[in-house]
Amino acid sequence: KLALRTGADVLPVYFFGNTTVLSVLKTGPLAALSRKMGVSITFFWGRFCLPVPKPVKLVYARGQPLGLPHIEEPTDTDVDEWHAKYCVAVKQLFDVYKCKNPDYAMKELHIM
Repeated sequence: KLALRTGADVLPVYFFGNTTVLSVLKTGPLAALSRKMGVSITFFWGRFCLPVPKPVKLVYARGQPLGLPHIEEPTDTDVDEWHAKYCVAVKQLFDVYKCKNPDYAMKELHIM
């Protein structure tokens, strides 16, 4: 909505590998609470069991600007329309570049 109001353009982007840089506790009460809240409040670790990122391949995929119009008072319909276009662009990036990172080659992106 802010981008539409100000006339700022938006770039679709996707980072491959960022979820493998650190490991997280996947079971227990903190993990369950994290899933319920939608925020990680669990223990995490990386290289040498420290909060140091693991040496994994990261791929940054960037698409073309969407070309958002300047709408001083965008309606919910305007926001929904451009949000849907953004989601399509991100999904296309994912599908094109997922082969660059073996951990993602067989995965599908689901945007909720």
